[in-house]
Amino acid sequence: MDSLSAPLLALAKAQRAVPLLYLELTGIERIDARSRERTLAECKRAVAAALREAAGSVLRRRDAVAAGPGARWFVALLIGRSVAASARASVSDAALGLVASRLAAAVRMRLQGAVQPARDVGVIAGWTVLDPVSGIHPLDDLRQAVRGAAVVARVEAQRALVLAAVTHELRTPLMSIIGYAERLRDEPGRAATARTRDAAVVVEEAARLHRLVETLIDAGAWSAGRLVLDRRAGRLGQIVRSAWRALAGRRPPGIRFGVRGDARALVDRERLEQVFINLLDNAVRHSPRTGSIRATIESAGGQCAVTIADEGAGFDARAVRALGTEFAPSANGRAGLGLSIARLLVEAHGGSLRVRSSRLGARVEIKLPVR
Repeated sequence: MDSLSAPLLALAKAQRAVPLLYLELTGIERIDARSRERTLAECKRAVAAALREAAGSVLRRRDAVAAGPGARWFVALLIGRSVAASARASVSDAALGLVASRLAAAVRMRLQGAVQPARDVGVIAGWTVLDPVSGIHPLDDLRQAVRGAAVVARVEAQRALVLAAVTHELRTPLMSIIGYAERLRDEPGRAATARTRDAAVVVEEAARLHRLVETLIDAGAWSAGRLVLDRRAGRLGQIVRSAWRALAGRRPPGIRFGVRGDARALVDRERLEQVFINLLDNAVRHSPRTGSIRATIESAGGQCAVTIADEGAGFDARAVRALGTEFAPSANGRAGLGLSIARLLVEAHGGSLRVRSSRLGARVEIKLPVR
């Protein structure tokens, strides 16, 4: 970043605040070590090309750009948008976010045109406003601003991830509700039994949507430390079977289901049933249409364990890693919103959730304290 010393000193002398954009390459650590250096060089070329193309549109001619150590992140000083220190409050955070997202999109497009594995590298963007820097140590102030912009980039990346997951989960029940409601409206001459069946789908999908909204509220309450569980003694076998019945309209008739074992525990029945609905729904969606799903319940040493196994393709390694990140989707979509919320509600009970894969399918294991 030494190349930014001169423009920073000029800004310091003029007492001007300057917007700063931050771009970071993500996923580099997942690339094989032998090809990592070559991939970074390819990414650097792609970023440089994107920044050159952005000059005159997203970036202005006076703006200055520099790469961080190893070219894993980049900063752009938007000198063309600098303002007097007294007018710093006039810099719009929303406008900076838009510029950052446009710049990140340009880099992503360039990376998609690069060779593998550079195409698998992601880009996150952050921003801040750099106050007039010290005329003696301008790079110290710059490093502090870069750290702040990096935090913004991670927060924005997580927000986008959650928004994408929520949008994906909401779309399916909404499309079903709209489709069947329109059929009821536009085809009044259909047989009564068919209309009753359509109305039942609307009610079922609306209930599914309601459950999703409720679990999102729970997720927010848990994050804020305000989630209160209504714990009562209950049999886990009954709760699992109730969750399976709730999926009656969404599972193929050929899928077999069985529960082996039982245990009693102090749990919030409604929220734990939502956990099992999420897990069983996930198993149904990824099982063969004539496959089987098994729930095994055991109790020992003050803990009970519920294992749900299916005969699908199993979780890939990325999905297993993603389970530790809120709402992170995997390549095959198996670690999305439902699984993240299930983990959250299990942990609220003082338990744990783990996923495993084998050649026979996927296994999700929940452990809960009996009391």
